[in-house]
Amino acid sequence: MRSTAFSLVIAAMLTASPARATPPQVVSVKETLLSIGGGFLFVERELNDNMGSHFLQQTDVVLIARSIETNRDTYIWPLKRTLDKGPDHVETAANPRIVDMPLDQINTAGQIINHHHGRHPNQQKATNENAVRILANKDGVLISASTPTFAYAPPEGTPARTSYWVSYPRLTKVIEDSLRNTRYSFPPHFVEGTDILVNPNFNPEQDCTFSYFAELSEQTDGPQQGFWAAYVSCENDDTMAPVSMFITLQALP
Repeated sequence: MRSTAFSLVIAAMLTASPARATPPQVVSVKETLLSIGGGFLFVERELNDNMGSHFLQQTDVVLIARSIETNRDTYIWPLKRTLDKGPDHVETAANPRIVDMPLDQINTAGQIINHHHGRHPNQQKATNENAVRILANKDGVLISASTPTFAYAPPEGTPARTSYWVSYPRLTKVIEDSLRNTRYSFPPHFVEGTDILVNPNFNPEQDCTFSYFAELSEQTDGPQQGFWAAYVSCENDDTMAPVSMFITLQALP
């Protein structure tokens, strides 16, 4: 991934820039849910990285197959890398401001998802407090939600509501492992310093919020039951720009 052309572009930009204090590296992360199937959530992750620079912006896009059962990122496919040289860049036909960096392989998200039997999800967003209730303490978040529906009639004795427990240590590990695995699968370039996403520093009790809940199910025939997913966003002023990702909720026994 670390092409010679990319390195030369960065070197040229640094040489031409006026002397200014190097800013801290800031990386924001957001996700879009594309599909579910085969036991996975398929999400498109976009990472915007200033690379510790005043003028450069690297945008990476990857496709992730995330286990519905464990929230582990089982497969990661790099899709696109773009370098924006900034508004002060003098653009020419031979030296454009925005450059799509070539990848070793060209992956198409739709083809990958189809190969892994992903389908467009049925998605029912929680729209009121009765659907999802949250009780947080210093150890984690207890979530009560309406029991996910079945494709057909639910088994006898199925409760109307189900409880889910998201422990902060577990949530921290899920987020850290996910960010780290993305960077290992699609290493970035740096002007200087180390990658803040490899060892993120955040406190989920203070820094993370659940901004979205939805009941998901596959558009397939059969008696499958839906499941709840949440969109978690973590941010603080010192060590972490906004990092957001989808997680699935695991019911308490």
